[in-house]
Amino acid sequence: MADCTTVFETLTGFLPMNILEKAVDQTNSEHGTKKFTVLRQLNTMIYAHLTQKESLRAISDGITVDKKLQKYTGTISASQISRSNCDRDTDVFKMIFEATLATVKKHNGIRLIPGSWGILKALDSTIIRLCISLFPWADYRDKTAAVKVHTLYDILLDCPESIVMTEGIIHDKEKMRTFVNEPGTTYLFDRAYLDYKEYDRYCEEGIYFVSRLKKNAIITVLNENFIAKGSTVLADREVILGCQSTRMQHSVRIIQLIDSSNGEIFNIVTNRFDLSAEDIAEIYRLRWSIETFFKWIKQHLKIKKLFGTSLNAVLNQIYSALILFCLLKLMHMLAGVKYDFLKTVRLIAGGLWNPILQLLQDLKPQKSPPAYRRKQFNWKKEFETVLRWYNLELSY
Repeated sequence: MADCTTVFETLTGFLPMNILEKAVDQTNSEHGTKKFTVLRQLNTMIYAHLTQKESLRAISDGITVDKKLQKYTGTISASQISRSNCDRDTDVFKMIFEATLATVKKHNGIRLIPGSWGILKALDSTIIRLCISLFPWADYRDKTAAVKVHTLYDILLDCPESIVMTEGIIHDKEKMRTFVNEPGTTYLFDRAYLDYKEYDRYCEEGIYFVSRLKKNAIITVLNENFIAKGSTVLADREVILGCQSTRMQHSVRIIQLIDSSNGEIFNIVTNRFDLSAEDIAEIYRLRWSIETFFKWIKQHLKIKKLFGTSLNAVLNQIYSALILFCLLKLMHMLAGVKYDFLKTVRLIAGGLWNPILQLLQDLKPQKSPPAYRRKQFNWKKEFETVLRWYNLELSY
């Protein structure tokens, strides 16, 4: 790796240029473009996300004073950025995101889980609330607009696998079939995805699931499994869910636990009978990974404050943020996953033009100075010294 290679150059070097060029050709997204190409637009948005710019004007001004950045973005006005975000086909950024994500998936997983648990993926969505007067197309509630980011998250890679964006009014269950289709894979849901017909389909097609059951669920107990003394599990039962028209055709398993945060009892439902109840409980806890992902991108990438009001502008901004997230994951793997991810991101954002070797050096933990040891007081020795001086004085 050359000493002069900068952090920004290394970061953007992970972009799949062959897919980018193919996407541009397929979508014809650079038709009539002389200056602000797709690559320059993406570099501009990456810069905006990393530096947490608050407006298009702030992005333009930041580029104007940064001559090194202009090599990647060109000189561009706020109105030109706005037009490109609004008019450019979102499919081009979607294709780049999927290709970048595929590069992340080629690497070995960075989360250590037992091999007996198999492939684990979490499905959930997050809401980005918007002003209804500015975003009337984003249907959600009477006085609020929103877009919803439906996400399938790979637990082993600790990275999103697939994303679909819709208006906020679209219910989570409507997107289950889009994501849940791989036999042998275990999908983790929350209660929003409760659907007995889908559960039956999973049992028939060899798809596994682990979800949380609603309190008012109707349960018919078929068998009570043994619980070891001292276990954190309260009950382990084989049951049939539902009644009459909603009754399931296949039996499932319910694990009863206590929520340590509030002391409430809750039930986990699954069609995995090959693992212990304790393993099922640990697997469900991993669902929190996707919640952490949503929180991270909202805090550290620019997706809550939108630069445009059209559907294209919103999708292009969110897709560019997700592309950057994948690039940061690749940089983290390059630096070494033993280093803190957030610290890596902060050092990248604060030193875009530093040599990449300096970034790697800055990530290494600094050796702490040796602890100062106070000299132990030897009272016997001091007493003998004082006594000797005292006797000497008396002799005179």
